[in-house]
Amino acid sequence: MAETGVFDADVVVIGSGPGGYVASIRAAQLGGRVVCVERDAKEWGGVCLNWGCIPTKTLIASAERLVATRETAKMGILTGDVGFDFARIMARKDKVVQTLRGGVQALLKSNKVRQVIGTASIEGPGRVRVESPDGKVETITSKAIIVATGSEPVRLPIPGLDGDGVWTSNEALYASSVPPSMVVIGAGAVGLEFAYIFNALGSKVTVVELMPEVLPLADADVARELRKSLTKQGIQFHLESKLTAVERQDGMIRATVAGPKGDIQIECSVVLVGVGRRPVLAGIGLDEAGVQHTKSGITVDDRMQTNVPGVFAIGDVTGKYPLAHVASHQGIVAAENAMGQSARMSYRAVPAPVFTEPELATVGLTEVQAREAGHDVVVGTFPFRPLGKAMAMDQQDGMVKIVSERKYGEILGVHIVGPHASDMIHEAVAAIELEGTVDELTHMIHAHPTLPEAIMEAALDVHGMAIHKMRS
Repeated sequence: MAETGVFDADVVVIGSGPGGYVASIRAAQLGGRVVCVERDAKEWGGVCLNWGCIPTKTLIASAERLVATRETAKMGILTGDVGFDFARIMARKDKVVQTLRGGVQALLKSNKVRQVIGTASIEGPGRVRVESPDGKVETITSKAIIVATGSEPVRLPIPGLDGDGVWTSNEALYASSVPPSMVVIGAGAVGLEFAYIFNALGSKVTVVELMPEVLPLADADVARELRKSLTKQGIQFHLESKLTAVERQDGMIRATVAGPKGDIQIECSVVLVGVGRRPVLAGIGLDEAGVQHTKSGITVDDRMQTNVPGVFAIGDVTGKYPLAHVASHQGIVAAENAMGQSARMSYRAVPAPVFTEPELATVGLTEVQAREAGHDVVVGTFPFRPLGKAMAMDQQDGMVKIVSERKYGEILGVHIVGPHASDMIHEAVAAIELEGTVDELTHMIHAHPTLPEAIMEAALDVHGMAIHKMRS
């Protein structure tokens, strides 16, 4: 802390992503003098806005429209041949990002948050050094510091996996054209979303995943349903497989993949590495300030407090949940504690969506996790296929799965794959947050015809009482 006890700010936030800018605004709302430091003038809003959530979902929206036009004839709509302009798709993505980036800056300004461009590092408790792009250095003293430096794409140490034709999500978002063929490494959310986008745009896409099923952290039943649907769309999957080498020949890439039946070679135009992200820890003064961390992230408690008093960390840099909405919630908790309040972070009901088509969304425990935790588990499922709304929309793939415990019927987890899953999951989030039971879900009147009727039917199915489920 500054020796005089006089500080330049109450809170300095390092990073302006969905954690950082939200923390800045909340601290300012509580009367704090706040400084938010962003290293790049073109990256207000952080990874989510510039390199992740927003640009990918904008591209997915274009891909969904394109796919929909190919399927209109059976609904009586004749469109003729429909194509796309990739440059205009990418330009629209850039416009959406730029608009939201300006919105973040406007929000900070309206809350009287001082915005500083530069590379920040912690000199010690209460002191942040900021070097601007032109080399000027400023030391800002503060009562509290919130680290929100985010994450960066993981790169794999595989022979040949560098140079031309190898993309991370960053390169994919600024591609100049659609590659004729693509091998995607990793079937997590990042890998599957890009596989969906480029498959829809005409690439021949092959996905390689080390684990036995896509989305290894999701419930296996809904993950399997999503894979089956994506396979019908033309995406090929190699599970329990890994990339071992990359070679280039005659303008093409030859990827060697080791799988259950031995090595195979896949020729492609591009290899997209989508195996995830790692926290940005270097160069921010953690060691100098004595902040405990591992390669997985900065160590924090449920107040988002590090081991150093007055230093907090939020978002991807903590290595907990690499989700923008979790970072934002952590930011609120950290800001409130930095401003003298008492707030704690709960991960009881974290929604996790995947924006393929169909979408997948999950909250709470998977069936395996619930059993491993010692619960007497009862499961209910219901497919979208019988639903009148799903049939009317011609989007019948998918299912809802509810994981509950037997004695009280408490809902432990809900897993959805199907249309609008990312929206539907919030009924389940509320139920789990409020410690709701399957009986309470079944007693809720669900409008007809709607997609959330599948949640009600899955809850009924826990007791074998689903109305619209055929009996074997």
